[in-house]
Amino acid sequence: MNEINQKPILSRDYSYQKDVNVIHLGLGAFFRAFTCDYFQRMNKFATNSIRVMGVCLRTPDKIRALERQDGLFTAFEKGAHQLSSQVFDCIYDLVFAPDNPHYLLEALARPRVNLVTLTVTEKAYCLIPSSRELDLNNPDIIYDLKHPTTPRSAIGFLVYGLNLRRQRGIPPFTCLSCDNLPSNGKALSNAVLGFANRLDPKLGEWILNFGAFPSSMVDRIVPSISNEEVNYISTLTSYRDMAPVVHESYSLWVIENQFTIEAKFDFKKAGVKVVSDVGLFEHLKLRCLNGTHSALAYLGFLSGFKTVFEAVSNPILESFLDYLWKNEIVPTVIAPPDFEISDYVQELLDRYKNPNIKHLTKQIAMDGSEKLPQRILGTIEDNLKLGRSIELSCEVIGAWIRYTRGEDEACNKFDVMDPKANQFLEIHNSARNSKELVDSFINLEDIFCLSLRTNDVFKSMLEKALARQIEIGTLKSLKEVIR
Repeated sequence: MNEINQKPILSRDYSYQKDVNVIHLGLGAFFRAFTCDYFQRMNKFATNSIRVMGVCLRTPDKIRALERQDGLFTAFEKGAHQLSSQVFDCIYDLVFAPDNPHYLLEALARPRVNLVTLTVTEKAYCLIPSSRELDLNNPDIIYDLKHPTTPRSAIGFLVYGLNLRRQRGIPPFTCLSCDNLPSNGKALSNAVLGFANRLDPKLGEWILNFGAFPSSMVDRIVPSISNEEVNYISTLTSYRDMAPVVHESYSLWVIENQFTIEAKFDFKKAGVKVVSDVGLFEHLKLRCLNGTHSALAYLGFLSGFKTVFEAVSNPILESFLDYLWKNEIVPTVIAPPDFEISDYVQELLDRYKNPNIKHLTKQIAMDGSEKLPQRILGTIEDNLKLGRSIELSCEVIGAWIRYTRGEDEACNKFDVMDPKANQFLEIHNSARNSKELVDSFINLEDIFCLSLRTNDVFKSMLEKALARQIEIGTLKSLKEVIR
């Protein structure tokens, strides 16, 4: 450790100006391991064509670390058999928004800034889940509407930044969501326009007519990184990096071809698929990747597996995954043009089997109440409409219900990270058997749609899956259904 501390901190060996043309909100690991990778590729074709201002809205930790390193950080690509690294230098400026909101607002109003990207998670869009419209009762939105010079939310900063541009005769920037949620461009547009119209209908009309909110699909596994891994990575380099990221080799970015005239970057040259409709890619990924990730998270975590690699290395879970893909998930998706679904599924399995990617099941299991409707419940709904099997998908939902109790099969207790954690615990404490558990859970209207709440086949199949898992355990239950 002393030897590591004696190494020089990663820094630029040249002077640079903070002359940015792209602003990114949310400096988490995914942005730095995914989006910055494409920005680096674009800069190889046209030097300094992408110059990013990285913004944190909530916590300053990453800003502080990156500031000491002049915005530089190391991205370690972990393939199944090799490790490679690259220093990314596309971040030119860093802002912790609460410290200097005026600076950020002025940056958003600069004429040269023509693209704003976001990875702020679904909660930061401040939408009502059922309608996907702006939640005007959200505390941050209430505050931001009253404080135009010191907003708190990503939506507040975007709208007030756009308002400055309108007042100064500057065209709006393109708002590009890189968050993992369906129709993310539409979600962002709803939030921004909802806020703008509340502030000034003419501003909302200007944004609607001249702004752009392309949807995008992002696909790369970026596991969280521990302090021990940071220290280990420092042993591999001649410098000390306090903000490295780790990611797998695979990467896919699909963006809807909808930009303002000013934001015409050459994404295609960097390997991005620019298409007229992201929907098919989005649907494919949500169900084939995110759906099976959640399956492995709940089934694997309850069985004592800490990572996706450990879980999929179990023969029963691997077989279950294969059946789940082929029998229940793939029949519900349509292949995008010139895209082979069977190859994609095999590629997914290979990615899950990468021993060097430590993707924690407990990390994927977070916020299941917000994730499962798109990842699993939609698949169940589609299969029920056509009279197809839902048995395997019900095993996943049964495992999720058990997970929400906060206890695994070895009787180890854990914190359930979910907005509804307290409500779930109340249900578990009051339910006397698996039937009452299912009755209470499927009546949660903001999770289960009406067609599922009233479907006797779904209810019966879920009760059987849950009761069987409780009686004989997760792996034995899965073995029963894949015979």
